[in-house]
Amino acid sequence: MRGKYIMPIVLTVITLVFFLTFNPFTVEPEAEEAGEWVEINQNKVSAEIGEANVELVDLREKELYDEGHIPGAIHIPYDEFQQRYNELSDDNRIILICHTGSMGIDSADFLVNNGFDDVVNFGGGMAVWEGPLETN
Repeated sequence: MRGKYIMPIVLTVITLVFFLTFNPFTVEPEAEEAGEWVEINQNKVSAEIGEANVELVDLREKELYDEGHIPGAIHIPYDEFQQRYNELSDDNRIILICHTGSMGIDSADFLVNNGFDDVVNFGGGMAVWEGPLETN
């Protein structure tokens, strides 16, 4: 009678040792990511125009920038951004602006991966902007 319990006990012990050693149900923590950026709306962008330590960066093509941009925004076209990002100060808050927000997402990821801590993207971009404009 005792022999019929030995095999189930051995299998249970082996199973417990396996799960304690190689628990397939735990999730390994991911390596620490670079900082993160956030998306802000038109009201928050408006509130930051002219603030010290804020750099507004318009990523659109020159023609669109010249037709109208948020006051104080500097122009660094998306196609040149990865070569010119060093013109920005990593001590400042960087607000990225494009037509709809998609180029800002890529550029925000790039800045964060290159050590910038305070990066935001204007969600919706100039397609939703209803505030003041400067022209060239």
